[in-house]
Amino acid sequence: MTVYWLLFGYAAIMALFFPLRAHADRLGPVLAGTVWLFIIAYVAIAGLRHGIGGDWDSYDDIFDEIAQSNWREALQVTDPGFSFLAWLSARLGWGIYPVNAICAGLMVTGVARVSLATREPWLAILASVPYLLIVVGMGYVRQAGAIGMLLLALDALGRERRLITCVWLAAAATMHSTSGIVFPLYGLMMARRHSVLALGLMVLGGVVFVYLLAQRFDKFELGYLEESYDSSGAVVRLAMNVLPSALLLLRWRHFPVVGAARGVWIGLALANMAAMVGLWLSPSSTAVDRLALYFSPVQVIVFGAILDLVPMPSRTTYLVRMLAIAATGAVQMVWLVLATNASVWVPYHWVLERW
Repeated sequence: MTVYWLLFGYAAIMALFFPLRAHADRLGPVLAGTVWLFIIAYVAIAGLRHGIGGDWDSYDDIFDEIAQSNWREALQVTDPGFSFLAWLSARLGWGIYPVNAICAGLMVTGVARVSLATREPWLAILASVPYLLIVVGMGYVRQAGAIGMLLLALDALGRERRLITCVWLAAAATMHSTSGIVFPLYGLMMARRHSVLALGLMVLGGVVFVYLLAQRFDKFELGYLEESYDSSGAVVRLAMNVLPSALLLLRWRHFPVVGAARGVWIGLALANMAAMVGLWLSPSSTAVDRLALYFSPVQVIVFGAILDLVPMPSRTTYLVRMLAIAATGAVQMVWLVLATNASVWVPYHWVLERW
């Protein structure tokens, strides 16, 4: 458990000592160094883990199947982007660890990029540690990679780099086809000024559904819907998304993000509210829980913009930061100590323990 708290503690200390607004285009050397150190540390922790994460055995089986296939067969095992990375790693004899590291790297880089555009970048990064980075990044590997690319797409959209946005979205679809659920939000926000790109994105979404998601919908329906699987802790995880989403929606006029990216964030907040309703209507909480992963980055942006959404006197700024750190620490404690599946994350094991 120590390694998780070191990751958390580092981000918490940075949140207190580097609280000023930062922008990725003009990071000072000190702030840039602290962010890169965090990214490298997280990728090492997530990439070198062994037997850690709720889906470790499932991914181990997927990797073994891909390793025994030629490249054409491998691309049919699961989503093609992940399959290709796994097939290449298997051919090089490196095992599943580089694949985990790449997906973790995409996740943490996406988190860092959107965080650095907020008023409190380290609070935003800190908010991602207990759930997005530890639970999702070290548990749902393909979704983690896809979420990272969706965040990189959102960062590009905020910078008016719309073609790059589309490239990241297309890449996310190859990592996990269900990421296409948020494509309409991006398309709607681009439609106002760039109708050609928006139309292309809508077509891409259709292609993703027909050729990727539709091919596996029978398995999804059998696994999650017909069997009515329930995901332990789904209500708690969705509540973690709903609370910051409610704050964002109630104080949307004070939300500092501008341009097309603003609409996507507000759309994700609305999607979180809808997911909570869907949890009660769906026969499978797991289906809703897994799809809601793509809406969970709202936690990051709200923590980073907390002093914009809830203006406070300057003398209380550090108090707000400390309260945010305490709340996030409580969340991490719950996941690592009290959660039903905490035993698959604690204690932490890494690959060198095998020898």
